[in-house]
Amino acid sequence: MYNIRMMTDSNSTPKLIYHFADWHFNPVDGLLSSKQKSLRLQPRLSQLLQLLLSNQGNLLSRNELIEVIWKDKLVNEDALSRCIAELRAALGDNTAKPIYIETLPKKGYRFIHEVQTQSNNPSVKSVTQSVINYKYALIMGICFLSLIYIVSQFAKTNTPSAALKSALITAQRLTTDSEFEHQPALSSLGDKIAFSVTQQQRVIVKVLDLDGETLFEIRDPKQHLVSATFSPDDKQLLVAALSDKSCTVYVYQLPSLQREPLTSCLSPNSAGIIDWSADGQLIAYVNRDASTKDDDASEVAAIWQYNVQSKQHRQITFPQQQHIFDTRPRFSPDGKYLAFTRGNDSIRNLHLTQLGKPETTTVATNLTQEAAFITSFSWLKGSQGLLYDSNVLGDRNLWLVDINQQQKELLGARDAKYPSLDSQNTRLAFHEVRYNANIWQLDLTVDNPSSEPIIQSIKYNNFPRYSPDGKQIAFVSNRKGKAAIWLYSLETKKQRQILAIEDADLVLPNWSFDGSHLLVSSRSATGYRCYQINLASKLYQPLYGMSGQYHGCHYAADGNIFAISKQPEETSFLIKITQQGQVTQLSDFSVERLHISKNNQIVYSRTDSNALYSMEFNGNNQQVLIDHLDSQVKDFWSVQGNYLYYAKLGADKGIWRSSLVKNDDLKITDILPTAIGVPLAVSPDHNYLIYSQTDSRQADIYLAEIPNS
Repeated sequence: MYNIRMMTDSNSTPKLIYHFADWHFNPVDGLLSSKQKSLRLQPRLSQLLQLLLSNQGNLLSRNELIEVIWKDKLVNEDALSRCIAELRAALGDNTAKPIYIETLPKKGYRFIHEVQTQSNNPSVKSVTQSVINYKYALIMGICFLSLIYIVSQFAKTNTPSAALKSALITAQRLTTDSEFEHQPALSSLGDKIAFSVTQQQRVIVKVLDLDGETLFEIRDPKQHLVSATFSPDDKQLLVAALSDKSCTVYVYQLPSLQREPLTSCLSPNSAGIIDWSADGQLIAYVNRDASTKDDDASEVAAIWQYNVQSKQHRQITFPQQQHIFDTRPRFSPDGKYLAFTRGNDSIRNLHLTQLGKPETTTVATNLTQEAAFITSFSWLKGSQGLLYDSNVLGDRNLWLVDINQQQKELLGARDAKYPSLDSQNTRLAFHEVRYNANIWQLDLTVDNPSSEPIIQSIKYNNFPRYSPDGKQIAFVSNRKGKAAIWLYSLETKKQRQILAIEDADLVLPNWSFDGSHLLVSSRSATGYRCYQINLASKLYQPLYGMSGQYHGCHYAADGNIFAISKQPEETSFLIKITQQGQVTQLSDFSVERLHISKNNQIVYSRTDSNALYSMEFNGNNQQVLIDHLDSQVKDFWSVQGNYLYYAKLGADKGIWRSSLVKNDDLKITDILPTAIGVPLAVSPDHNYLIYSQTDSRQADIYLAEIPNS
């Protein structure tokens, strides 16, 4: 029996309207409104909000909420977490500093803001007011009518969510082969689609018609071709050509495929880096931030603008932090705005800047503000909304956001990325991608060893780390949505989740020297943090209760902890944290990763170099250990005891072992990990190597007709 207090709609019970902050909620029709916006909640979200409001101040357990909302349906807690996330998004609430919905970890949720109720029946007096002020009601009525007008105008000039949801349901595969197709882009008229595809270890661009027939294939014998974008008249195609040392934007003429270089560029990740304004006069592209020093190899990425008539280039976005970069520029159809993604390799959000302003007044607005990674997006034709992909709920889905009210709505399409709309929003293209990575083990004590998978799931498993006694492996898996920390027992062959934090991804588990605790790093919209997990009690807490932003924390034998500082607008320094919480800066350069060796050395990589280094615990005696790692395997290294294990490519391809106390290099296997992240670890006795391997990767392009709204 559950004791949730729920206001019903029976004839004997007054129908109530709830008021909290600037919000007004009518559970009869699910209308949630304020002075700024109005939306109608889906039935399940409406029921959830009513439960929270009618039990204001009381803890509602997750089991109670699931029992009441889903009744006899079999669902797991992820379904409730998604509903809570959607409700928070609608209210503009924040998990870290909640105004309305408070999370009590492993317990449930509580509505913490003051709530007032008012009868929805004019013959019944208000619960909290004896008289309804007529002037207030009149003003609210006018505001409500104004909101209806605004919403109706939005619907007239934009593709409504209902039409997009219908399109997603009826979407059909355009590509069905085993090739990895990605970055689809519809032509302005919607009669062609361009995308990148990997063939014979080279990325090329294909252009198909709507029947899937190939119209053009664009190749370069020495470069990978990505980010294909049609001109407004569909007679030209922008393409970025990438190599290890260069990035160049080319303009291809259609159908001749004659090309000419336009500008140099920068490709910080797999997202698109080029766009063409609707009038054909401006081209946006990603390139190095002008404020970056010539000797700085980190190359902070910013958005630039090229004027086709004047041939002038101008930087129009200005990332303020070294580890933050801008990419995926998209002009609004009316030419007033430029939208783009801003963030790092873990978290990326949608931003918006107004065009035509002087550089000194250019300010970007964060539209999404979530602990999520947004890869791509497309403008709606009325320039008032963006269709984008996001993994904010764990799995990647397509979402809709209103740029004025920043109201977000989940559309669906699990595993969808790179949404693309034609200019009139009659067609939608996207690609569906699925990855599966498992952890494999290699016995190094036998000749010609063969590896076998030991940790498997249908999702991504990575960041493995042996316990000090070699009996357990801590690792990261996103099999339940967000990246969480798991343990695998080498004795029982069983695995279990030990920590998941809502609205945060957990990575980089590292063991204490006695095996009783784990340090893990979290990444969320509010920043970086390290947590300490007591494996006996299963309790966790922020490192020493510290409020600063830290990442990649490691235990040391002397009781101190070493980490990377991630304070906003500062370099990612290497730091030492004592048990009393005192912080000492050890480097004046930006550090990417670190490990601690048995002989009390800090082994680390830098963001401005492809080398590996070491230093003593006091920051002295800095040395180069490996002078160059190939950029493709820069994260493929690990320290166990007094040995460094790292990856090489080329003629020496494989995993190598280097002694930290004497000059001794030895190749131990030809096998290389293939997963993204930190995929390598070695057992304490050096007898086993474990690595994460991407065992399957599938991607196809989908095409859908959008019904008239």
